Amino acid sequence: MIRVSTLDTLNDPFELMPYLRYAKGEKMKHYMKIRKEISEIYGLLCFSRTWEEPLLWSHYADKHKGIALGFSIDSPDVIDVVYRIDPIREQIELTDNYYENKNKFLDLARIKYKKWEYEDESRLLIKLKSCTKIDGHYFYRFGNSLEIKEVRLGADFDYKANSVEYILKLPTVQLSAEVIPCRLERQGYKINKDGYREGKLQEMLKTINSSGTGSS
Repeated sequence: MIRVSTLDTLNDPFELMPYLRYAKGEKMKHYMKIRKEISEIYGLLCFSRTWEEPLLWSHYADKHKGIALGFSIDSPDVIDVVYRIDPIREQIELTDNYYENKNKFLDLARIKYKKWEYEDESRLLIKLKSCTKIDGHYFYRFGNSLEIKEVRLGADFDYKANSVEYILKLPTVQLSAEVIPCRLERQGYKINKDGYREGKLQEMLKTINSSGTGSS
């Protein structure tokens, strides 16, 4: 399962937040009421279209010591985020039709401010009622529309402290995912695949598979 972010846990406080400068009194309450209702129905799964951006590893993968999961997403509902140059937020006008208003707010999920552009984000709106709730957090099950295809190990992944063998034995890895070590680019500022370590891991995986000790 993968954790779904709710609106109140996102790191961008402007998510689904329209232009509100002249929204006062009852009008402001109307905006905030709809946003709150949406936050109780929908969460977000957020992905990046790139793994080569070092800022992503710094901000979301324990300063390059963690891992990144690569997914195959087969869904017509994938939203490719558009990064807005205009510093003024999107303006929407609410009506008396709840469903029109809801869709106007949901459409804001495709917009983020340009400063977030390094994330190169795609996302899915997930209905929270379709998730499993554990300790106040929502989790979405993997399936045919969402499969792990890669497990990338950060450039500063600690191969001694972490059990690489454990990662290689995970059922997801055994069935479909490729484990790919990463390193810093030698001439520029991107993250590259570490071919040398990849070869070593493939040897380990062959040993695990041949010994029949992998997870079932």
